[in-house]
Amino acid sequence: MANDVLDPIKELDRLRWDAWHARENAKAKGDKDSAEKLTQLLIEIHDAREDAVFEILGGIAAKLADFAGRLAKIVTRIKSWPFGDGGDDEPHEQQYYDISLPPNDFEDQGPDAPSVDPENPPVGKVPAVAKAWAEAYQNLWDTMDVRDSFKSQALAIAKKIVNGQAKYAAAVQGTKIPWWFIGVVHSMECGLKFSTHLHNGDPLTARTVKYPPNRPAIINGLPIDWVYSAKDAIDYEKLKLVTDWSLSSVLYHWHRYNGIDNQYKKRQIPTPYLWSGSQHYVKGKYTSDHNFDPNAVSKQVGAAVILWALFEIKAVSLGEGQVPTAKKKSSEPVHSLIGNPAAAAQHIASLSLDLSGDAFKHLAKELDYPGEIASGSKNKTAVKRIQEWLNLHGYTTSIDSEFGASTSKQLSRFAADHGREGIESLNEEIWALLTSPLRKALAPIPAPPSLETAVVNVAKQHITQMPTEVGGNNCGPWVRAYMLGKEGEDWKWCGGFVSFMIEQAARDLGVDIDFKRQVGVDELVDDAKKAGRFIRENEVSTPLLRQSKLSPGYLFVVRETATDWTHVGVVSSLMSQTFDTLEGNTGGDGGTDGANAREGNRSYPDRDFIRLL
Repeated sequence: MANDVLDPIKELDRLRWDAWHARENAKAKGDKDSAEKLTQLLIEIHDAREDAVFEILGGIAAKLADFAGRLAKIVTRIKSWPFGDGGDDEPHEQQYYDISLPPNDFEDQGPDAPSVDPENPPVGKVPAVAKAWAEAYQNLWDTMDVRDSFKSQALAIAKKIVNGQAKYAAAVQGTKIPWWFIGVVHSMECGLKFSTHLHNGDPLTARTVKYPPNRPAIINGLPIDWVYSAKDAIDYEKLKLVTDWSLSSVLYHWHRYNGIDNQYKKRQIPTPYLWSGSQHYVKGKYTSDHNFDPNAVSKQVGAAVILWALFEIKAVSLGEGQVPTAKKKSSEPVHSLIGNPAAAAQHIASLSLDLSGDAFKHLAKELDYPGEIASGSKNKTAVKRIQEWLNLHGYTTSIDSEFGASTSKQLSRFAADHGREGIESLNEEIWALLTSPLRKALAPIPAPPSLETAVVNVAKQHITQMPTEVGGNNCGPWVRAYMLGKEGEDWKWCGGFVSFMIEQAARDLGVDIDFKRQVGVDELVDDAKKAGRFIRENEVSTPLLRQSKLSPGYLFVVRETATDWTHVGVVSSLMSQTFDTLEGNTGGDGGTDGANAREGNRSYPDRDFIRLL
């Protein structure tokens, strides 16, 4: 009888433990909705445990079943994040396979070559694209026109692939396989659902059923972890040992994922697995495994068209000297496809940053990958920047320009927390993740109707990334960004902050404006007075005057004396007695020479204003 009483309590304790871990996982992934639901579930489980103790388990069995079911549903959602709950609300066209293909199908020699003789290939043999197939792929790519009706869909898929980069990077860790290659497979086989097997889109609630069946061979509980299953698919498809990731080889490995010597080849149809969405594919597809319908039409975006979209959003590029859409002769040298390391931040807008202007050139020193940096490195500047960013992300270590044990440990922890286990040195993706707040702040904004609106939007974008000093007063990468590379005690940066917001807004609008960068507040005021852009406090002494003469996007300046102004920021909104602000080099007390850029609120007394134009 004692065990009968204790078992439900133990089950509640297990559910509470599982729910707590699921909530922390949801928080780490940014899934706020699931985190809130799990918090509520934890409260209810706690209350049920109390009921079980004080009411001798009355009705507890039904509650246990309810809690377990709700927890399983939320966990499935978390595992599928960021692409929804893993349900069937977004239709996906299943990619079927001709199960009669022999295991050495990948040895097919070209579009016009005879079928391969069936045999079991050596276990360690690495599939490689045949010359005839390489030429065919290159020709089809060079002449491909993406249908207008498919372009927006392809671009949306490409953006979702970037949003899932962390999962794909985890699946290919320790291999040469590009993360985006797996992302495209994920789109083709699974409709980008992280609740399904990469092998063929079957649900992770069991091993695969469709071809290839019964994968993974070994599992550790249900539902099966997506990364675990994806690694098995990578092994099954013999991708681990592949080192050639040139354009033709990439297209070949996608092609063989769905089968090569099948009805598409026999009927001289460019496979929709690659070319659907382009003029190369018209009709014909498998409607189930081994069943081909010559009149059926695939509506799914093909892998080559998704690759086109990845080029368009700057997530992938060709090696130096080639342009992906140029008409090329087959005799030209072949270069590998290169994934943009900045995609590690899963932020589309920051994949391509314009740092060409005079106001931005110094940022190359902050953002360019310094090369592999490891324990004992002599590149003190790079080590210092790594240490600064580790501290800004909350991984505290000394900022001493020495890559010692503490820096190594914290870099490894940062990498592991971002899905990269066993990292002991700086690589391009980890550098992109470290510097991602600055990259996101610098990303172009959609063109607004006015310069003032653009300045407000840019400033909000920066403040969202929490610009903060690190390594001393007025020091760190954020200060150097706003102060053209300068930092230190004497470099108060509120003026540099507002000047940079105006420069970035002008860049994004594509306009040149007559506004001189100044880092001194008095100099900003002097320039405004000379240009007739200065608005004194007494000119806006009533709510009506403030509404008529001031505007969000203007600058405010804090007046210390009649001839001395000590602080400047951006006005974000106006009320009758106060105004909201976006300002740098301030603190939580609303003072000046603080450590942050942040939102604030100020009153009108002792404040003057500056128009931008």
